[in-house]
Amino acid sequence: MLVALTAVCALAAASAQADSKTAPTAQTLAPTDVTSTSALLHGSVYAGRQKTTYWFDIGPTKAYGAHTQPDEVNKSTPVAVQSSVSGLTKGSVYHVRLVAINDDGLSLGADMTFTAAAPVAPPAAVAPAPPPASGTPPAVPPPVGGSPPALAPPAAPVLGQSVGVAAPTGNVYVRLPGSTRNVALTDAASIPVGSILDARKGTVALSSALPGDDTQTGTFHGGLFQVRQPAGARGMTELVLRGPLPTCTRGGARAAAASAKRRRRALWGSDDHGRFRTRGSNSVATVRGTAWYVEDRCDGTLTRVSKGSVSVRDLRRERTVIVDAGKSYLARSAR
Repeated sequence: MLVALTAVCALAAASAQADSKTAPTAQTLAPTDVTSTSALLHGSVYAGRQKTTYWFDIGPTKAYGAHTQPDEVNKSTPVAVQSSVSGLTKGSVYHVRLVAINDDGLSLGADMTFTAAAPVAPPAAVAPAPPPASGTPPAVPPPVGGSPPALAPPAAPVLGQSVGVAAPTGNVYVRLPGSTRNVALTDAASIPVGSILDARKGTVALSSALPGDDTQTGTFHGGLFQVRQPAGARGMTELVLRGPLPTCTRGGARAAAASAKRRRRALWGSDDHGRFRTRGSNSVATVRGTAWYVEDRCDGTLTRVSKGSVSVRDLRRERTVIVDAGKSYLARSAR
């Protein structure tokens, strides 16, 4: 009887382990180290808790036509992957995507483009200016303070220091720490932690580092937010809602709804088993591989979940609530 019971338990455990296996998820990230003839391709693979094969498709069109040497991953968390390519044609545009496949399915990452850069010519030599005549002050160049700061080229994110942002859809702007100027995000870039992203009229993919050289990627839109990655939080990336707080107006519910619509402070997000959380005025929503929405309203912070589940920490009531898909939770503000 004991032997039979042991066999049944082993069979049940094996069945549960098999059921936990899923299809993979491939996310294409911006290439780095791009030269006139070579580039380093990047991506993130969630293996679905089983051996998964991945490679990069690459070519001059979305038909690609070539791919990198296939490799394998087998982890329960997203893994940062990369592959170098050479033999590119100077000045040509290339399409690239990450592909992952296992016994449960195939995943095609988003298509991204990059241009094989032409060599940069060295700056021309400039003759030194003659010394000023006696009693004549030297010329002072005009100020250039009106020029917005430039964004750094794409690079792998660094834990607690920088994140990667991919070429957006719509209009997205970046305000670097210490700056008062917004910079239009027109291509993939690396930005420091503490930057503010204005995605109220666009969508941006944000990649951040995790311990163990892993990365995670989430997609965000419909809001103004600051990116944080607190020390000691094991890669947790926090998106803090920014902008003026809404205030309740007189005139009933209809007037309050109209006022909130004009000055909405909110953010939509989606990710796949990453470590992201959204902080509003009255709650913090920690996601679990899902799609969710957070909004600061005059009566509190609303969290709505459309896929997966979210752990919401009510800051005023000091309690945590699990919100599943199709449901919402309002962390009420102090009256």
